[in-house]
Amino acid sequence: MGNEVLISVIFAVIAMAVGAAWLGGYLDAYQAKAQEKALDAMGENKASYGLKSNLKQTKITEDKDLNELQDNVADGLGSLVGKGGAGEGVGSGLSQGL
Repeated sequence: MGNEVLISVIFAVIAMAVGAAWLGGYLDAYQAKAQEKALDAMGENKASYGLKSNLKQTKITEDKDLNELQDNVADGLGSLVGKGGAGEGVGSGLSQGL
């Protein structure tokens, strides 16, 4: 019973320290690097991911077919500036500025 309480207290202290560091902005550099690694693992960059998510998020109409077309266009444009796309250089350049 005593060990479980000690482990819980240690975990709570570590969680509070990480939370304070995150709120204080001390983890921003690490967060940016982790974000870039995650996007790279998905074969994307900041520009392609942002383009896809913004185009998919804002639906023009309630028509199912038009929404599907919009999603396909978003995927196509995102892939164009993503890793391995024809506009990869443009996407990488835009990603550096974001």
